Amino acid sequence: MTTINNSEMSKRILYVDDNVVMLDLIKLLLEQAGYSAVTAQNVDDALRIAERMSFSTIVIDVNLAGDSGLMLMDFMMHQHKDVPVILYSGGEHDQPKVKKMLALGASEFVKKHKGSELVAAVKRLCPLIQ
Repeated sequence: MTTINNSEMSKRILYVDDNVVMLDLIKLLLEQAGYSAVTAQNVDDALRIAERMSFSTIVIDVNLAGDSGLMLMDFMMHQHKDVPVILYSGGEHDQPKVKKMLALGASEFVKKHKGSELVAAVKRLCPLIQ
């Protein structure tokens, strides 16, 4: 039984985005790829979820409405050490906030609305165990 739980935990992805349509779409794409996707619409929800669950990869929208993706990333990287963080943004990878987040340890940047590229990045950082 423990093996099953560990296997499931090794495939759990947290996706944080303030856009409900994107939350549903990316959750669907990740689940179709074989992952368990947990979504949060804001920093507070993400923090509550992260207190009680472990993740293999965390995907954060850089520009969360009214919240700081940078603050969330910093907290997640301290609370969930060695868990890769993927930045998912409609902006460019050289925008100042993205540059800072990458310099502080984010693993990758993926341009928003490229769901297949996001799934590919998750697969690189968190390969499924068959």
